[in-house]
Amino acid sequence: MSAQSLLWVPVLVPLAVAVFLLPLFRKSPRAAAGIGLAAVAAAGLAIWVAAPSSPGVSIPWVEGFTIAFSLTGWKTFLLGFVFLFQLLALVYTLGAAMRPERPYLHLFALLVAFSSTYAVILTDNLMVLVIGWELFLVALYLLIHSGGAKAEAAAHKALVIGGTSDFLMLLGLMFYFQLAPGGGMTAGVDTASGPMAFWSFVLIFLGAGAKAGMFPFHTWIPDAAEVMPASGFAALPASLEKVLGIYFLFVVTQRMFVIDAAAQTVMFLFGIVTVFVTIVPALVEKDLRRILALTAISPVGFMVCGMAVSEAAGVAGALLYMLAHAAYKSTMFFAAGNFVEKAGGAGLDRLLGIARSMPYSGATFFLAFLSAISLPPTGGFMAKELILEGALHGGHLAVLALLVVGAVLNVAVFAKVVAVLWAPGGVNRGEAPGACILAPLVMGAVAVLGGFIFSRSDALVSSVAGAHGPGLTGNVWHFSILAVVSLGIYAVGFMIYASARTGRASAAETFASLRTSPVLGSVLTQAEAGRFDGYEIGVRTVDAITRVVFRFIERKIDVVGAGVIALGCAVLRPLLSGAHNGIYGNYLCWALVGFLVVLFLLFGSAA
Repeated sequence: MSAQSLLWVPVLVPLAVAVFLLPLFRKSPRAAAGIGLAAVAAAGLAIWVAAPSSPGVSIPWVEGFTIAFSLTGWKTFLLGFVFLFQLLALVYTLGAAMRPERPYLHLFALLVAFSSTYAVILTDNLMVLVIGWELFLVALYLLIHSGGAKAEAAAHKALVIGGTSDFLMLLGLMFYFQLAPGGGMTAGVDTASGPMAFWSFVLIFLGAGAKAGMFPFHTWIPDAAEVMPASGFAALPASLEKVLGIYFLFVVTQRMFVIDAAAQTVMFLFGIVTVFVTIVPALVEKDLRRILALTAISPVGFMVCGMAVSEAAGVAGALLYMLAHAAYKSTMFFAAGNFVEKAGGAGLDRLLGIARSMPYSGATFFLAFLSAISLPPTGGFMAKELILEGALHGGHLAVLALLVVGAVLNVAVFAKVVAVLWAPGGVNRGEAPGACILAPLVMGAVAVLGGFIFSRSDALVSSVAGAHGPGLTGNVWHFSILAVVSLGIYAVGFMIYASARTGRASAAETFASLRTSPVLGSVLTQAEAGRFDGYEIGVRTVDAITRVVFRFIERKIDVVGAGVIALGCAVLRPLLSGAHNGIYGNYLCWALVGFLVVLFLLFGSAA
């Protein structure tokens, strides 16, 4: 099989297995998971064999469009991480004691999501990307649904929000096709060239950012975290969704468009709001899964700002943060799945000290924690430093300052979580199965060693973001003004936690005083009630419109309709009663007249 032909394997094999083979193993979840592992292995092997020749394939589709796939060095590196996420998610599924209520649907959705992810990354054509993009949304909906009846509301919410953002993206692509016919991804349209170019960029940017979990399209994620199986959330919302969203955002900002100051400002605005809109609620949240979900959204703001600075370091940092975050967050959800299964709930009060009685699961969570707070030599450290470097070199000092504040709050949140999990006096609950340890252990190691991996990828970084120049953070270990800033982030973050912890009987109650704040407490209460949730606002708006229509319009229509019927009955009843006199011969005459009319209409008009 040629290298070009191998590019079809990761796209078609998982999809074919999901559609044709999995139904044969509907009653045997373990066998189905094994078949899924084989499909993922085949996809990974195809990429590994094809990579050295950097193949490409292009097939004419419709006029002006082609189906085009290519495998560059950057795509190979990225798909290596995708393969690892897929493999470990299925390994975890094999060993998880807390299985999805609908295991067949769970595995089907995972394989469809894997197939669509390969399609989006490998393609060089926007039409194919859109097909994979929408297929991924369907897979996400099904995966959330696999959590059972309790997950239906979250699944519908994710589908509506995802569908809305995708509609905006498609609208932007319609404008883009007018500016760059052919569906190519390297047109380099200048956003300053006119209103159509600017709004095309904004709409596509919103669609790409929404896939990653950017404000205001993020509110379904914490809801889904409460009902989705750990392997499903780790595989999609925590990792692959971020990979797809930020990867396409890279294509949008570095290939499809040349962004001007106005477009850059839009990106900064959404990025900074995304950083803070979830990190503050995470401080007072008492459910571990929701905390992890909220802290999976805030880093998206860092990535968006990294892309927006248009500096090589910032763009590279955003891409590396995309991978580092996917690694450490999926590790955390794997470990959290072990904790929740043993504790029987995700409330922090139920999880006090559980990491002490589950040392292996606790160790994997701690590895992820190191990367989550960006300690060297983790991937999170290297990525965050590059983003800050890009903001510094680009002269965006206000953005830099706000990102530093967000990083401080992030440290404080995870300090609270670690204090809860390792609190003294926890009940001995036993360790998780081996497969449920292996998945987070491998991914946690990747999260920790990411800094070394990234620092030795100079050719990769230069191919992605252009020439680097000397920079401030060329190595994992360095000493510069940004290193001092990072030390300050760690120190202030832990100090904030320690200050809030003082006088609290339980680590789970840390930051509870924020709820009593006159302003912030009210905002948090309103947020928890869904007052700022765009989806809930939309639902309430539609409900209000429906009530108005029913009360003032539909009822009036019913009254008018009833009047018309009554009038018709009063006028026509005597005539119809006379015609319908029960005599068979009259009915036959009417039928004959009708038949003649039909013949005239058919043949008379033709003549």
